This record gives sequence, C-alpha cells and structure tokens, in this order.
Amino acid sequence: MIDFPHIRIGHLKIFDHLILGVAHLHLEQGFETLSRSILEPLSMNAWLPLSESLLSQDIDGAFLPAPLAMDLFASGLDIRLLMFTHRAGSVILKSKAPDMKTMAGFKGKTVLVPAEFSIQNMFLHRLLSSAGLSFGSHDQQTVDVVREIVPSHLMADMAAADSDQDIAGFAVEEPFASDAEKKGLVRRICTTGSLWKDHPGSVFVLKRSFIEKYPEAVQEMISLFVRTAGWIEENKNEALLSLARLFLGRDREMIRHILYKTDLTYDIPLLVPDPEALNIIQEYMTGAMGVMTTGIDVNRLIDSSFILETVSENHIENTN
Repeated sequence: MIDFPHIRIGHLKIFDHLILGVAHLHLEQGFETLSRSILEPLSMNAWLPLSESLLSQDIDGAFLPAPLAMDLFASGLDIRLLMFTHRAGSVILKSKAPDMKTMAGFKGKTVLVPAEFSIQNMFLHRLLSSAGLSFGSHDQQTVDVVREIVPSHLMADMAAADSDQDIAGFAVEEPFASDAEKKGLVRRICTTGSLWKDHPGSVFVLKRSFIEKYPEAVQEMISLFVRTAGWIEENKNEALLSLARLFLGRDREMIRHILYKTDLTYDIPLLVPDPEALNIIQEYMTGAMGVMTTGIDVNRLIDSSFILETVSENHIENTN
C-alpha cells in the first residue's frame, strides 16, 4: 500500500484563500482527484497562530500575506513561495463618526490592521502618508495615527464596541470588509486594488524540505490550484456561490457581491510569482515604513518552476 504524504496547509477563511477552499471541496465531492498526496487544509483565525504553526513545523505550508512570507524567510524559515493565490481585493474602511468626513479625521485615533507584515498595513500607511499623517505603533509616541494589530474576524466587533470613537477605521480582507459595511459600522474609502491595480496579496509557501522530498506531489498540488483558479474565474455562478458559502460560512448575496463587484481576481497568469512586485512591497516596508529590518533576495524565496510547468502544459500565457 502506497503511503501518500499529507500536505498540511494553514489558511484563513477569507477570499484571498478561496482557491484552497474550493480545491478541497472539489476533492471531497469527487470533482477533482489527487494521486500523489492528501490535501489537509487547517483553518486558523489569525496570522500569528498561522506563523507560529509554520515556525514550529506543525504545518507544511500556508496561504499567507506576501510581506509575512518575506519576513519569515528573512528570519531563517526555509520556505519557498510557489504561487500567488489572488490579486487585489482588500478594502480600507473608515468610521461613521461625524468627524471622519476627511482623512484629517484619522489624526489622534487608532486604525486596525490584521498583521504588521500585511499588504493592508502597507496600503494604510501609504494612504495616510499621502494625507500628511504619520502612522505607527503604540510605542511611537509622535505618530499621528496609531496602528493596532487585530485579527480580521474581530475588527467589526471592535468597531461596534468603540463607544469612545477612538477607532478611525481599518484595512481588511474580504469578506470581513463587506460584513462590516453590511452591519452599518463603517464606510468604504477604497479598495486596495484602486491604489495598486492587481497587487499581490496572499501567497502559497511550502517548506523546502517537503518540496525536495515530494516534488511530484507538489507539482500535482500546484496544478490542482491552477485548475481551481481557472474554474473560479470561468464559473462565477450558483455552483461557485455554493462552494464559497461552504468554505466561508457567509451569506450567499454577500459572496455574490464580492465575486462580481470587487477587483479581486484569480486570473491564472497573475498567480505566477512576480519578483518585481515583491520588491516593491519590500522596498516600501523597509524604507518608508521601516517595519522590515532585514531585506531578502526575493529570487531565493521564489520557486516558480511548478506553476510555470503547469502554465506551459496548459498553454497559458505568462504575463510576468
């Protein structure tokens, strides 16, 4: 009897990770099969426990923010970035408080981000800086706007309980942004895709030791994810809504709105890792923000061989 490796992949229940959720459901329903491994997604509720699970070797890989992948690699974690999992799709929101009519209303208040090393943190910094406001952590006493790290699923609850109106807003992934809007807690400022079209968000990383031990299983898994991305892009219909609802546990109409009306995309050529885009993120977070203290050679982090093989086999044009 063949002993197939289990590929344990950490993730959050967000649209950035929809490829993983739909792929797993397709396997469970017999729509897809794997002959060289067993996919084992492990849902978590925040980026900190996911990072800790990677560092402690409890999982083999993860769908996680691109900046966090770079930081973990810089700290010595031997991982490889195999593909982007989506492009764009996060949202920047502001409080409905009367003094929040302009960006000046953010001064002296707190904003929420899901992780220090997140694309949402970068875009909030960029947006506030463009309004002449400094943005940093609680221990930086001279900043105009304080950043607080809060798990995405708790942001709406914190906004609802903000009786002293200290929270000016937050930047967050879907579906948490649309959920907060639906509850009437916040107003949308913009999507992150309007600030940088088709920017990277989350990425799929895997331990190098697993890749070297099971390269055929990794190739099969990447092929599955690419096929799933193509299926999502081509089938924004009731079948997809049902699967997304199972994965996310959210209202069907909210899911429909996010899939049809936002700039979130799973376009296959855009899932091929782009070193230039990662360097833009790294340069901003080391320079303007100063949160990344150790730069990396992103080409050492990236291993595009598996997705490029899949793209080539399926005659898909690579746009990078």
